[in-house]
Amino acid sequence: MKIKKVIAVIVGIAVVLGAAVGGVYGYKSYQDKNLVAEVQPVSYINWGYWGDTETSYGMVTNDSSQEIYLEDSKTVREIFVEEGDVVEEGDPLMAYDTAELQIDIERKKLDISTIENNIQRENYKLGILKKEIPIIREMPTIDEEQVAHLERLWAAEALTETDKNDDRIYNYLTAGAIPYNVTRDAATGELKYPAGTADDPYIYYCNANAYAYGSFYNYIRPQEDGTPGKYVKFIVCKKGADGRMVTEQKTETLASGEVKITETPVADDTVAQNIAEMDGNLFPAEYEDGRMWYVFGGKEYIPPLSYAEQYIQGFDEYMMDWKEPKGYTQEELVKEIADVESNLKSLDIQRRQQELQLESMQKSASDGMVYAEVSGVVKTVGDPDEAQEPGAAFLVVTGDEGLYVSGTISELLLDQIKVGTVVTANSWESGMTFDATITEISDYPVSGNSWGDGNPNVSYYSYTAYIEDSSALRNGEYVDLAISTNQSETGGLFIEKAYVREEDGKSYCMIADENDRLKKQYVVTGRTIYGQAVEIKSGLYESDRIAFPYGKNAVEGAAVTESSNMYY
Repeated sequence: MKIKKVIAVIVGIAVVLGAAVGGVYGYKSYQDKNLVAEVQPVSYINWGYWGDTETSYGMVTNDSSQEIYLEDSKTVREIFVEEGDVVEEGDPLMAYDTAELQIDIERKKLDISTIENNIQRENYKLGILKKEIPIIREMPTIDEEQVAHLERLWAAEALTETDKNDDRIYNYLTAGAIPYNVTRDAATGELKYPAGTADDPYIYYCNANAYAYGSFYNYIRPQEDGTPGKYVKFIVCKKGADGRMVTEQKTETLASGEVKITETPVADDTVAQNIAEMDGNLFPAEYEDGRMWYVFGGKEYIPPLSYAEQYIQGFDEYMMDWKEPKGYTQEELVKEIADVESNLKSLDIQRRQQELQLESMQKSASDGMVYAEVSGVVKTVGDPDEAQEPGAAFLVVTGDEGLYVSGTISELLLDQIKVGTVVTANSWESGMTFDATITEISDYPVSGNSWGDGNPNVSYYSYTAYIEDSSALRNGEYVDLAISTNQSETGGLFIEKAYVREEDGKSYCMIADENDRLKKQYVVTGRTIYGQAVEIKSGLYESDRIAFPYGKNAVEGAAVTESSNMYY
């Protein structure tokens, strides 16, 4: 059957374009299979276990000292001692004007209440921050390695010009396509083409969905040198079980009486349109070499986007809606938590100083007198007519020079921590670190852990530790206290809790399999250390490659690539 002219052929382009546009929306399914997640060896994120640390805090004290703090609002009526005076317990030191003392006491209580409210707000903020999942704020970029991989994959799967099972059958035709009925001169070896007429056309055997390039149509149309166009015939070839052309023998008796037997391909009669004929002399205009049309049907063939083009198009569509995520990066989150914890320590110091001042005010509220509570020497006496340095004691009575600090330990550690155990003390004010040696452990439990982070189901015991090198400390200064325990149980596999998710009551991680694809790996977890890392008892090894299990790429089947950034 002769095909229609080129103008009629092009009319069908719009229909095919509509189908192609529809195919773009099918990309989401493809994209799900081509996500790429970053992985890194588990050994990179293994915290390990270096023993526990029992923490508390305490105030540095001198067993025989008394400090009196004065606010600007207080009026000193009289001072009875001078620096260097020796006093006995019960001696009068100074007297306040009591007229406004009760008002000052109520103001002080309000100040303490305000500080406690601020502490509650900071604790709430700290709790929220510790549950925060870090974000990655950097704008996503095209993965060039993935593009190259997809281009290689597409090239490997690309349609070849002739059928992979039989190179006599065409998938598509170009100007260099050789007709089936070309013969070769036995003497010279040169190819002898048919006449290209209706009686002796160029014959091409094709697959049913074969298409031809514009260069092919330009080859068969009339040439500028006057060569006429060629008449061609396309036949859908029947194939055998092996995918090769099916032929049948035809017997022909020549004029000489010789019988000639030839193998002739069989047309596939299961295809509705299995033959198409074209007269190149009827083509009115030159074709664009790179455009393509189906041989059977005539509609223009629009090639599908390659895997790489689909990936880039999907990325462009994703970036049209991309917005910078809200929240904290890992670095910002660490800093924010550190700032809040620092604020909490400062607020706690303020509260304790205010409570000491309130206690002093309440003691002197009856007659305004302040008496010596220890026997010793007056070390410091301020000038009531001058402004006092914030946080500094107005009057100090001291006895011996030794400095001590008290902390608490869990009852579960009484068999490990003994008199003589060294405690690490870290100053809240200077940041300096000191060693203190435990001199006494109470035989009776206290009402609570002074740090506030201990196990509420066990009792705590107070201890006293002596600080030998106390030259850089002052009486009343607060310090963090830490004792290392369980040093014989180090090692093991401990990873950030954010890398472990739960599903139906079971814990799992996302790791790379042997085919470089993400998979769920169920694990058995153990204890949590340092408040952030969880023990992996089984199911995961340091040699495994693990992915952060959140985000659009963290799905089973996603391809993996080695991580270039460390977030944890």
